[in-house]
Amino acid sequence: MPQLIEVWNDTVDPKHLIGGIAIGVGIAVPAFLISDHLFSSSGGDEALSHSYALLIGIVGCILGAVIAGVLFKPKRVITTSAADTRNRQEIIDEIVEEYGPLGDPRELGPKAQEEIRALGLFDALVDNHETRLREKGGHQ
Repeated sequence: MPQLIEVWNDTVDPKHLIGGIAIGVGIAVPAFLISDHLFSSSGGDEALSHSYALLIGIVGCILGAVIAGVLFKPKRVITTSAADTRNRQEIIDEIVEEYGPLGDPRELGPKAQEEIRALGLFDALVDNHETRLREKGGHQ
């Protein structure tokens, strides 16, 4: 297995990194220089011709990135761990013990409620809130 390094929170092979940079520079720089020369020699507005040349250079960067992405596959190794077998209510109880009561999720705004429902936590949070209210009322 090749020696891997971490760059910007991604795992890369240094040889492939250098190759990808070389491909990007090898395509983008000549694309920019050639297009800058062609646009400048056309006799139009100089600032506009430099802008178009820069745009061609950016397209060259994107093309270089696509080529490098095809040539050099990712080196990531994705592992999965065993899922937590505790039920949601036990986990919510632990959070309440550590941080305090969570409150009634029905009092949240519509957007927050929508997100909580999408995570499948809304009913569990409502149950937890109602259980805490009953316990609190029973102790008074």
